[in-house]
Amino acid sequence: SHLAQAFWVPSTFCLLADMPSDGRSPRGNARLARLLFHIERSGGLLAKGSQAAVQSSAAAAKTPSRSFRMGLLAHLILVPSWVVSPVLLLLGLIASGAPFGARGVATALALGGGLAASSKGLGRNLVCAAVAALAAAAPQKRPWALAAASMVSALTWACSASDFAQQPGLISFLMRWAKDYYKQTELRVVPSATLRHGRSFFAFHPHGCLSAGWTINGTFNPEFMRRAGRVNWLIDPSLRHKNPSFKMLCGAYRGEDRAIEAGDAKGFRDLMSRGESVAFIPGGFQDAVVYQYNKERTVISKRKGFIKFCLQHGYRVHPVYTFGESETYYTFTGLERLRNWVSLYNIPMVVFVGWPMCPFLPRPQARILTYIGRGVDMPLLPSPTSEEVDYWHSVYMSALRQLFDENKAEAGYPAAELEIL
Repeated sequence: SHLAQAFWVPSTFCLLADMPSDGRSPRGNARLARLLFHIERSGGLLAKGSQAAVQSSAAAAKTPSRSFRMGLLAHLILVPSWVVSPVLLLLGLIASGAPFGARGVATALALGGGLAASSKGLGRNLVCAAVAALAAAAPQKRPWALAAASMVSALTWACSASDFAQQPGLISFLMRWAKDYYKQTELRVVPSATLRHGRSFFAFHPHGCLSAGWTINGTFNPEFMRRAGRVNWLIDPSLRHKNPSFKMLCGAYRGEDRAIEAGDAKGFRDLMSRGESVAFIPGGFQDAVVYQYNKERTVISKRKGFIKFCLQHGYRVHPVYTFGESETYYTFTGLERLRNWVSLYNIPMVVFVGWPMCPFLPRPQARILTYIGRGVDMPLLPSPTSEEVDYWHSVYMSALRQLFDENKAEAGYPAAELEIL
């Protein structure tokens, strides 16, 4: 090393000055031996220090940096894509009919119900024309009413348009940073689980308010696709096709190893007949309605349709449970019977508050830990009987409970109990 060389030169001259010309001085030999020992020791320490520094730098390079600000920005893209369009549509309808008072608002909202019920084409166009006619006849504040009606028409057009273009840059940004919003996020596969590419069904629990585990550790986690292969993430058909901003996100998300599709009967049959893997939240909006802070709940006892599909196509069903989902929001828990009834019509009647700085965002203090359990291999039964569906549904529920009980302590919830409703 350079330090050893610098030490060697002046010390050698001092040593030579004390030695006689024949070089046989005992004193000089002893000093020479000590000098060589120190040089060797210094060189070894420097080499070890350099090696440790290199290893430390390499480890630091492999550890990705975390940024709450970037995670917050990612969530300000993700979460509004769910909620902004319905809110804008509601406000646009109210503003279109407001000049006529309560009757006008009621009429506009009724027309909005027609928009939600209609499909592409003539039906939506006629409803938009009726909203525009209502605004054009406003006795006062006509420009505001017409502007609101125009917004309703624009949102309706976005629903009717074909899928939007892929945006790999945006999706890469969301996949890289969205997880940094939370205190901890992690996807874990239990040792007994074997993941295969194709013919796999990933059933996520619980839904929660905005499905943090499904979103962060599943849909927007490239590690999930690396392990499971191509996955189709199935969601509520209205959210997929009738929510303009979320429809844009779905188009942007599409890639070779992933897609977000509608979770209706046709969507299940088309994908599973081709042997493609799918992911779904069986509890749906009813899961969201029964959500309570710090309670582990999922609505699954009467949800058997996904088991029937898996039997018809001989799929492997993996229970997937997210610990920490129950820490993402505080919710209003009253009127549960009414809210459950409304949820049967795919309307999530949920009032929630998350982060105080921005209440519609989840609490960043939450730890989102998602476990993929051992798969249940379903037999191929093209026409399963109700008894066969019931049996395999009970097998699945046992697997879900086993996944929960065996991993709750590791996840940090040793006293938690799973309520299967």
